[in-house]
Amino acid sequence: MSGASVPRRVLSFDSNPPYTLPLRFFFSAPLFVLLACALLLWQGDAALASRWSPYTLALTHLLVLGCISMTMLGALMQMLPVVAGISLPHVLRIGPLVHAGLCGGTLLLAAAFCWQQPWLYIAAGLSLLATLLLFIGACTVGLWQQPDSGAAEVVAAIRQSLAALLITLALGALLAASLVWPGSIGLPLPLLTDLHAMWGLLGWVGLLVMGIAWQVVPMFMVTEPYPPRARSRVSTTLFLLLCAVSMSSTLQGAGKDVHLLALGLLVLGYGGFASLTLYLLARRKRPSADTTTLYWRTAMGALLLAGILAVLRQLASHDKLSVLPVAPTELAIGALLLTGVALCTINGMLYKIVPFLTWYHLQETRQQGASVPNVNQIIAPQQGRRQYYLHCSAVVLLVAACYAPALSRPAAGLMALASLALCRNLLTAVTLYRRVRRTALIGQATEVI
Repeated sequence: MSGASVPRRVLSFDSNPPYTLPLRFFFSAPLFVLLACALLLWQGDAALASRWSPYTLALTHLLVLGCISMTMLGALMQMLPVVAGISLPHVLRIGPLVHAGLCGGTLLLAAAFCWQQPWLYIAAGLSLLATLLLFIGACTVGLWQQPDSGAAEVVAAIRQSLAALLITLALGALLAASLVWPGSIGLPLPLLTDLHAMWGLLGWVGLLVMGIAWQVVPMFMVTEPYPPRARSRVSTTLFLLLCAVSMSSTLQGAGKDVHLLALGLLVLGYGGFASLTLYLLARRKRPSADTTTLYWRTAMGALLLAGILAVLRQLASHDKLSVLPVAPTELAIGALLLTGVALCTINGMLYKIVPFLTWYHLQETRQQGASVPNVNQIIAPQQGRRQYYLHCSAVVLLVAACYAPALSRPAAGLMALASLALCRNLLTAVTLYRRVRRTALIGQATEVI
């Protein structure tokens, strides 16, 4: 059966969570980007001096935990009931707890990196462990249910991404323990750090983006569905390759070749996913690209570029490409994956999810005679496009700043402007929601009188 013959699934809104539940996560995300920008403006060159710099680590975790993971947790609470018919247990109680714990834990961890206080590491570790384990536990209970027909591939990728999050959390706990009690782990810290970053960015973030793509790219961007073989095999194969890279990372001699082969296949796998997505987006049925489509094209292009840089970095580390500096290239790969892939994907999806949720939750006001605008009118397209250009300019400057640190403050300023523009655009949708609801309630009260 070809990808074109796969029927589009009907979504289920029977267990749709309240409007405010995912919104608290979505609105917190750009605020943490602003904090990361403030840190970069404060420290300047020092924040991009090395991937081992405390300020670089604080910057990274503000983005990964405070923005990327924040949005993804909120999106999962929204998507699992709608896409797969899976309800998380006690989500109305768990949601606010997870949000508060993730906000507090991220701030404590960033402070711990900046000020190097052991008690901050302990407080941050306990907060993040409790929060993320609570969320993973709730998802495990929910995912034990049988998903709706046709959602198996999406659910499989989500399960694998949550397993990757658990591995990332375990590695992060080991690293935090080594910082609080030096020498207590007995494992090479650079290797643990590399594995922690790999499972976090390629496992937790990458596999979840992939699972979301199976559903939202055809639905929101009006493309043909992904081929069935890609949906059923790619995420599982990549998860197994992540395991192979991890297990072979300490091998020497001939085992080193196995490690390099697994790394190469991992790069090819993610590159294949990016290429397939770009191919589907190029053949989409709508002639003009909206903000979400532009963001996804940029994200997939950034993923391909990060893969190319990873190969060049590997060659440079073996003195086969001495013109490429290794340390700045490592930073550039991280910047591309964080701001070029993850943040572009998140920004693009927010321009679809937030207007759609606003429109959906306003449908009941039609009975009171309220006028509800079309989904595409809730956030003005030109506002989204302007914010897209700001963000892309910031990504380009940030990647360039990895090689020329003097550009770090201009990059931070542009990224801050893009985040403020995103906040304003999302606030437009919420303001519209409140205004229409208020108008409907006034009209209903007038009819009663």
